[in-house]
Amino acid sequence: MVKKKAKKKARKRLTPLQQIRKELDKLEALHTKEEAIVEKIEEIIDEEEEGPDFDFDKWEGTDPD
Repeated sequence: MVKKKAKKKARKRLTPLQQIRKELDKLEALHTKEEAIVEKIEEIIDEEEEGPDFDFDKWEGTDPD
């Protein structure tokens, strides 16, 4: 059994401008993800600053009166 060497795919060489555009596109996608993370963190902070959702005044604990 003779193994054949796999042909390497010929990649089209990008021009410097195409390389720059590709990297800028990556950066833009990363920035979009970053904005989503910052918004989520701000929502968490806002929820915490508003106070707890649980009303401790209505809580009946296990301590005997």
